[in-house]
Amino acid sequence: MMAENAKIEEFLRKLDEQHKAYLETFRLVHEALFQNTQNVVVTPPSSGLAPASPSPRRKRRSSTLDTERPHIILNAGAHPPPSLTINTGDTDYSDDDDELYVQEILPSYQFDYEDLKDHLKKYRFNKEGRKLLEKVVDERGRLLNPELFPKSLSEESSHNSHYSVFDVGTDGAPLSRHQYVSTGSTIDFAIWQAIRDLNADQNSLRPTVGRITIIREPNPVIMGALHLTMNPHIDMDEVFLHLVSSEESAAHLTARAFSTDQRHQRSFIFSFDYYTVIGDECKPMAWQPTERNEKKSRDHIPLSRCSSIVALSLSGSCIKKLKNTQRRAKTQEGAIYDPWAPWHVLNIQCYPDHKHSMDSHDSTKHYVNGPEAFMTTLLAEFKDAQKRFEEIYNRISKLVTPSSDFMFSGELRDKLLFEDEEFTYSRRYFWAFQTLGTMNNAIKAIINSYEDTFTPDFWEGKHHSLWPMLDPASSRNIYWKKRMHSLKKDFEKEIKGLMGLYEENDDRRKEIRTLRDQLFSGTSVLESRKSVELSAVTILQGHNIKLLTLVSIFFLPLTFVTSVFGMTNMPDKHEFKPFAIVLATVCIPFFVLIGSLNTTSGMEFWRGKYYRVLSYLKAIFVKKQPPPKEEPPNGEPRLRERSYSTSRAINIRKNQLRGGGMGGERSPKVNENLRTLNSRFELLPDGVRESRERVTTPTANSGEDCGNGKEARQSDIVVPSTEKGNEKVRQMRPQPEPTLSWWESIFGRKKHKGILGDAV
Repeated sequence: MMAENAKIEEFLRKLDEQHKAYLETFRLVHEALFQNTQNVVVTPPSSGLAPASPSPRRKRRSSTLDTERPHIILNAGAHPPPSLTINTGDTDYSDDDDELYVQEILPSYQFDYEDLKDHLKKYRFNKEGRKLLEKVVDERGRLLNPELFPKSLSEESSHNSHYSVFDVGTDGAPLSRHQYVSTGSTIDFAIWQAIRDLNADQNSLRPTVGRITIIREPNPVIMGALHLTMNPHIDMDEVFLHLVSSEESAAHLTARAFSTDQRHQRSFIFSFDYYTVIGDECKPMAWQPTERNEKKSRDHIPLSRCSSIVALSLSGSCIKKLKNTQRRAKTQEGAIYDPWAPWHVLNIQCYPDHKHSMDSHDSTKHYVNGPEAFMTTLLAEFKDAQKRFEEIYNRISKLVTPSSDFMFSGELRDKLLFEDEEFTYSRRYFWAFQTLGTMNNAIKAIINSYEDTFTPDFWEGKHHSLWPMLDPASSRNIYWKKRMHSLKKDFEKEIKGLMGLYEENDDRRKEIRTLRDQLFSGTSVLESRKSVELSAVTILQGHNIKLLTLVSIFFLPLTFVTSVFGMTNMPDKHEFKPFAIVLATVCIPFFVLIGSLNTTSGMEFWRGKYYRVLSYLKAIFVKKQPPPKEEPPNGEPRLRERSYSTSRAINIRKNQLRGGGMGGERSPKVNENLRTLNSRFELLPDGVRESRERVTTPTANSGEDCGNGKEARQSDIVVPSTEKGNEKVRQMRPQPEPTLSWWESIFGRKKHKGILGDAV
């Protein structure tokens, strides 16, 4: 195995050397062609046709000859250029073509190893930057490892990093910087060599007007190197914030023109934040959330949070001032920079997988300006995001979808229908359902960011702050709109794919919910059956316990009697008659009591007697205290007690008023009440002063109008008017019921005498 790995590494090294040699030769050929074209003289065609107007777009990969193409005449000593260029495939060269691309050169810079060390020590990184560089520099600015680019690959430095750095010339073609990397360099040192300088050779025949820097899975040292080289153009602290913080994908493009930081006015950032399946032999960074449990189940899908940023920075000067209409604006005006100014495109991808696109930029493509290179890089990120979402969807679908073998295996069907002891399927369905929901949120955030930012006004070049066209009729802007139209179609295709994936995730979630409900239903039925079986077992155990209790109760009085007669202080004579009498006296009532308590009627009977005994004892030992009489206040008369209740007196009065029938006779009830009153007053003793009052009762022949226009006649009722009379009336009141005896309280009936004496 070791020999095979060494052989593979040797092949890769040779391939890398050949690739670098090819790029060097390619660069030399390109410079030679550039020198030859300086002596080219363009003449119109010999035919009588008028010369064609210069086309705003280059003709590429033409397979047929154009009769209107001008003849090319070379000066003495000049070599004719080939009809088809090697790097671009163009079929003609025109002075007007240079106007379609950026011609202004990027400012040069150059850093060395010591500059990088000083920057890591002295720069005050923000919290996110310190989190990214915690393996390189501590909070006090001390380097943890003096050797930033060790020659031996350790576990920390052997990260799956990759890079693509291109320098774009005045013809819009990107050229890789692999030829500037020394042979045998580690991946970290190779990245450093590719990004540490720009336009360092002032005599170069191919100056750089734009740079595309794509770094995949950078380690902390490369993060610091990017901060050093790109911080003057792009706010790298903001980039680190978007990479580390857990936020939704968002486009930071439209409102940056009003920022107080000039780097924000010049730059545009689109941040991605979602999730991916960890690739083989890949490891997430320390700051990326993931499940780091070493013990993983067979159903485990290794997921990790991933993030990336795509940033564009435009150099040059401001071409337009934009008024800020917000009420609480910090600045009154914003700055708009020329889309055809020199530019930088930065793409940092932190994805622990192998799904990134490698062919988003090559030398066959031509970019008219920085925004086009930015949009092309952004389009590649959209494609990679869709691939990662599809991978998660496929893995989850494979996890939750039953295999076709369940149709032929009853054991597998039982596993899917009934839950096991470890709740395997409940855990699986819950995780899959929630994960797909989280994926949908991430997809929706990406789609919303695109639709809210790249509106129809943007694609027409009419956006007020995002690369507006000051002269829409110029050939450069017309060509730019055509290129944007092609990019718009590609973006709409990716957005349509993301929307389809969103709907597929939603449908899969519904299927998972159905599987989960079926699992719960089957498990509930199984649990109900088990509960019925357990209740039957419980009932059987109750009968057994009841039988054991009865047997124990049967021997309890026998044990009591034998223990009493087995005492040492009992008489020595052994006589069976006292023992039998005591045994019968104790056991028979006890058995009768237990037997009656074992039935429902007997239990109710003894329960009632028990409550009666308690109430009787309470009546004996707990005496009720009469309520205290309330004395009237001084000066108020004391109210007399009534002989009748209020309701009874009212009823008597109503009967009196109703009177008799049509014949003038009183009703029997009225006559009875009157006789009762008169009989009571006739019992008064002699000598008591009496006074009679007339009580009017309506009759048919009375003269008083009682509703029928007739009078009423009077009856005499004796009403006592002395204190002795009142006392007599009080004695005639109904007396309270006599107190029940203890026998009546317990048994509920009186004790009467029979022939043999007292009997119940």
